[in-house]
Amino acid sequence: MKKIFTLLFILTSTVQAFAQTNTYDIIDPAHVIIRKTGLAMTNNITYGSAVQDMITAFGSYSSTNTKYWEMEDITVTEYHYGNDATFTFEDGGLRLFKIYSNLFYIGKVGHLVYIKPGENISTLQSTFPNSYANRVNHNNDGVVMRLGPSEAVIVAEYNPSTNIITKIRQSTGS
Repeated sequence: MKKIFTLLFILTSTVQAFAQTNTYDIIDPAHVIIRKTGLAMTNNITYGSAVQDMITAFGSYSSTNTKYWEMEDITVTEYHYGNDATFTFEDGGLRLFKIYSNLFYIGKVGHLVYIKPGENISTLQSTFPNSYANRVNHNNDGVVMRLGPSEAVIVAEYNPSTNIITKIRQSTGS
């Protein structure tokens, strides 16, 4: 009987610990906007935007290439804005992005929250406290923000020596 109570106590404690752990701030993908510095506030795109929406918002891209993603059995097209940003489209809708310079930045619809390369990573602390507190260390240090209930995330990578954001990217998994 004592073993059963001990086992139930351990199981209950473990479940409670996992239930209380919230290591990521969750962002609705539809509320993430991408903007280009120096343009009107209406010049932005979001997840699912069409290629023409991107061109209208940011102007002409500098190059493009097509890739086949074997794991998903789909073909995607990448649109490059020089060395500043890359936008990946699947079936005509925005699927992924990578931002390399402060010419582009991301924000949240209805909020004055913007993230761009060149800023100190600590600027995310008040806006995304769980993600900031649980920064990850792997190939590049980063702050991970989960997009809704999916496995998709936004990663703000930074240089751990300077704490400066070097790249912001969307990934299909953590």
